[in-house]
Amino acid sequence: MKNLIFPRKFDQEMIIEWKFWICTSVVVMLIYKIFHSKYFRHVMIALRTPGPKAYPIIGNCSMARESQLTIARLTSAYKLYGPIGRMWFSFLPVFIVFKPEYLQLILGSNNHNEKSFYYKLLHNFIGDGLITSSGEKWRKHRKFLNPIFNINIIEKFIEIFGDSAQNLIKKIKDEDETNVTTLINDGVLDILHESVFGIPADLNKDNSPFRQGKLVASHRVANPWLLFNSIYSMTSNASDEVKQKKRLDDFARDMIQVRREMMKDDDIKTRKPLVDYMLEISKNNSNFNEQDVVDEAVTFMLAGQDSVGASLAFSIALLTKHQDHQSKCYEELNEIFGDDDRLPTMNDLRNMKHLEMCIKEALRLYPAVPLFARCLGADIKCGETILPAGCNVFIFPYAIHRLESIYPEPEKFIPERFSPEQCQDRNPYAYLPFSAGSRNCIGHRFALIEMKVVISSILRNFKLLPVPGKTSIEPVFRITLRAHGGVWVRFEPRNNNVE
Repeated sequence: MKNLIFPRKFDQEMIIEWKFWICTSVVVMLIYKIFHSKYFRHVMIALRTPGPKAYPIIGNCSMARESQLTIARLTSAYKLYGPIGRMWFSFLPVFIVFKPEYLQLILGSNNHNEKSFYYKLLHNFIGDGLITSSGEKWRKHRKFLNPIFNINIIEKFIEIFGDSAQNLIKKIKDEDETNVTTLINDGVLDILHESVFGIPADLNKDNSPFRQGKLVASHRVANPWLLFNSIYSMTSNASDEVKQKKRLDDFARDMIQVRREMMKDDDIKTRKPLVDYMLEISKNNSNFNEQDVVDEAVTFMLAGQDSVGASLAFSIALLTKHQDHQSKCYEELNEIFGDDDRLPTMNDLRNMKHLEMCIKEALRLYPAVPLFARCLGADIKCGETILPAGCNVFIFPYAIHRLESIYPEPEKFIPERFSPEQCQDRNPYAYLPFSAGSRNCIGHRFALIEMKVVISSILRNFKLLPVPGKTSIEPVFRITLRAHGGVWVRFEPRNNNVE
């Protein structure tokens, strides 16, 4: 039988038809995949959720450039958007949860412990410690490190806090006005150098890399094309960030080696810093190696420096502004210490009840970490809205701490809000200066005790007076909350205690 020969025209029509059906099939499959994807579901829910006006391509990323305007929006966010709002990071929808009952569903469950994409922006700078790690690594590290922050171990650091506070007091001068932010940040860094690495506060640490460098995560958010690592890696900021990370790691590794050698010599008696505890963990657990020690040490240094420094500055600013509460704190300290100039003990700190209320109220008004985020591991029903698995949820303590239904007259400084009577009926997820749930800040007790030691030491020696024309507090939104223009105070010595 002879081979059949088809006309050329028929061949061309067949090819065109096949191309049409292939293209149609691909388009149908893509449409099906998009409409049945998690992303499409997230987008559809976001489009039905109220939120600030978004712009094509950039979404709401420009808000990162308008830090003071962002703060103003957060103050009234609940009134504007209700218990759940949304933002757009370019084409990526993000949900904002304000209602404490809904936050409890998220933060109180181990199903939602994964950190959001936002934390990936911190990896180049802060490494892979507790703040940025996730999954099994985070769970193991948290389990290893939790015992270090037991109150009995933290108590051993009070002497370090006290000595560093005394060094800070020696630097305070009886001048007309002082911007305390630099003074406080230096004091906090002294505490951390000795608490984490065992470097005495009286040693010169000007060359420490923890006094240098900057975090560029907010810059990347403000310029959404930099969220893509392939683009960001070509910028000078990326190169500087990697170099700074290397300096931090090298410094930490050198200090770890020094401590390792000192631990071998039983005749050397020094205060035991956090890194010694971590080296003991590393020695007994193969899942916690030297790089893990480096990452966690760097994380403690960076997180403790920014958050505690900002919290101390805001607390001092508020006590300066509210002389009645400063007087109550001083009277309380007089009852505890009298004329004794000794360093505080844990029992003394427990008796600083009014000071503790003042600090907690300062943390309510100006939470040092104004934003944290989670990636949901399962669907959550929040009222009429279902937040889908895999979506990113942003939590703004600055806004939650201003819910009028929980904190009447939220802009006022009222420390009595944190009396035992007022706290007992309050939802614990309505107060989040250190986050909440299993991924809360591991060092929150450490930070609160550190703040009480530093502030009580200052108040025992000085009366804090306002500087005319510089009494307003203007918070600006960065990775941590900062006081725009600094915090200005005039220090008046008490009874000539300070030479």
